[in-house]
Amino acid sequence: MKQFISFSGGVESSTMCVLFGNKADAIFCDTGFEHEEIYKRIDLVEHWVKNFHRSDFKIHRIQNEKHGSLIDYIKEAKFYPSFQARYCTRMFKIEPIDKYLEQFKADGVELMIGLNADEIEQRTGNHGNKKFVKYSYPLADNNLTRQACIAILKKVDLYPEFPAYMRRGGCVGCYYKSIKEYEAMALLNPKEFNIVQLLEEEIQDIRKEYFSIKQNITMKQIKENVSNMLFKPDDIYPIINDATKCGVFCNR
Repeated sequence: MKQFISFSGGVESSTMCVLFGNKADAIFCDTGFEHEEIYKRIDLVEHWVKNFHRSDFKIHRIQNEKHGSLIDYIKEAKFYPSFQARYCTRMFKIEPIDKYLEQFKADGVELMIGLNADEIEQRTGNHGNKKFVKYSYPLADNNLTRQACIAILKKVDLYPEFPAYMRRGGCVGCYYKSIKEYEAMALLNPKEFNIVQLLEEEIQDIRKEYFSIKQNITMKQIKENVSNMLFKPDDIYPIINDATKCGVFCNR
């Protein structure tokens, strides 16, 4: 039976690669709307497992073959995922993984899912239900809590130090992100924030009310609010020049 680790780049899936990469490859389903940090993370974990366990270990990167990236689908459909319409996980995570695993249907396949011992009650959660797939939960079965997983990753120097705007995972424009997380992205990663802002502005249709990813506030307003928190060039130079005189090299 072929075995795979369901990999997202987070604590639990990285721990499974450390513990079980000696016998199983991993699968990462790329929505095409992931933070750059996630792609770096894939390379880092894959390189570690290749060196520690086996040189032929691989994190297989798959996508939705029909629609391509999530961001392309959103533009085409003019329909952003939401709490009421959570199609993103189903179409761009679960279904592509199910389709990829079809090739192993004859002999059966095991998919290891990273629920830790703190999440034991979520075993019926967010994954496919293919009869030829054995869904296993090795972290929970071995009584590994999230703190235990963190300790393992820190021991091997693989703990993910993600920025503040990635508390909810790897998707750049996730509707689960809080306003604070989007504010952090606007400050710390304006390039990726601009992708979300432009997407929000592009998918408007004939509805009279402006659609916004976060209720009652647009990405443009979030950026403006954040900009008002910062120094502007015209503010900085007078402060420097009026401060203690440290010489031209400190002031330039």
